[in-house]
Amino acid sequence: MKTLTGNPFSVVPAAVWLFLLITGAAILSPGNSRGGELSVEVRPENTTILHNSDGMSNIRIQVLAPEGLFSEDRPPLNLCLVLDKSGSMADSGKMGYLIEAAHMLVDGMGPRDILSIVAYDDGVRVPVTARRVRDRQLFHRAIDQLYPGGRTYLSGGLEEGFRQVRKNLKRGYVSRVILLSDGLANAGVTDNGQLRRRASLMYEDGVSISTFGLGLDFDEDLLTSLACGAGGAYYYISQPGDILSALDREFRMASDTVVSKVRIVIKPMGGCRLESIPGHSWSMEDGAAVIEVGDLGAGQSRTLLAKIRVPADTLGELTAAEVIVRYRDALTGAAEKKEALPVRLGVVGDPRVHRENLDGEVSGSRAVIESSALMNEAAKMVDKGDKAGAALVIRKALEFLESAPQSGAVKSEARRVRDYSANLESLEDMAPSELEEMQKEMKYRNYKEIYGQ
Repeated sequence: MKTLTGNPFSVVPAAVWLFLLITGAAILSPGNSRGGELSVEVRPENTTILHNSDGMSNIRIQVLAPEGLFSEDRPPLNLCLVLDKSGSMADSGKMGYLIEAAHMLVDGMGPRDILSIVAYDDGVRVPVTARRVRDRQLFHRAIDQLYPGGRTYLSGGLEEGFRQVRKNLKRGYVSRVILLSDGLANAGVTDNGQLRRRASLMYEDGVSISTFGLGLDFDEDLLTSLACGAGGAYYYISQPGDILSALDREFRMASDTVVSKVRIVIKPMGGCRLESIPGHSWSMEDGAAVIEVGDLGAGQSRTLLAKIRVPADTLGELTAAEVIVRYRDALTGAAEKKEALPVRLGVVGDPRVHRENLDGEVSGSRAVIESSALMNEAAKMVDKGDKAGAALVIRKALEFLESAPQSGAVKSEARRVRDYSANLESLEDMAPSELEEMQKEMKYRNYKEIYGQ
């Protein structure tokens, strides 16, 4: 594994902002036919902390999978398509596009792959139970018989999708539920927190979940939460005709999977304390924060920003934390690997030395990620009608961006934030559909910036 850890004189005092930029997907491809290795970079925004300061520091960690790992070999797939066929799917030709996309996915699968199809409205049906894709016509006939009608029993569809995939959990397979919805969950379990917890348990059992939100009436917070809690990806599809390209992208990502169940473990050391990881949730295990990254494919990357508070009252060097990456090889199912990367920082008394150790590139990356996390908060405040609160959060996001080196990414993010702020001024004049579209687009952009999608 390639490892870069920045200047060794990089002690994190008082508050180390462990800025983890995780870009990648395959930590080490242990001896399989695809070859290649995961690159991991640990890079502080500043390798020094000022003596007796608040001790805040940012460290970027990037994990990157190499491109072009795949020959004809790829891990076989164990997928379940969970399709919303509630009454609203009859609008704007959505059902027709969905059927076309499902046919396309079937045609892309091979005889080693396993597929099942679940459809939900008021209830849940299983047009095709989990089986290898050898008789394509069986799947095509079942897809052609789907028709819209009824409510949105999303939780029932999700549970049945999990049951179908779980039947064939095998090492070396990519096991995933692909769930599409165009509306609000209004039957069965509808509480977002309960559904998120259930999705996390499914992921612990070896099944990831990717979600697709179609149109303007679905709950983007729920679908994002399900995907993030279960190691998958979330897609916002504003136009029905885009279903095909979105599902094709997901299929290719699943087919290109290099590693699965990737986890980032951050263990503070030497009296340091983890404060937050903007935009991400985590669990604690033996004093370390565990962030689930999910499955990653060739060329994929992930980004995290963590904040750690470090004592800055003593001059010198220290190891503020260790970063450990765990995963399974997707093709062989090999046991998880571990690599401990130390985060070394230095507490210094000279402000000039501190200024000279600033990494402008990392500073810009940190500003964009923090802004995206804040803008997600602002968008949720707008959902609740708290326009004044949203404006305060937006100003904070702009402060981060304006204080960072003005790279292209920082300038682009600042324009996006200002445009959103300007739109808030005319909120009362917006049609409901305009507001919904603005909110969904903002949250989707935030999601992609935070999660590297």
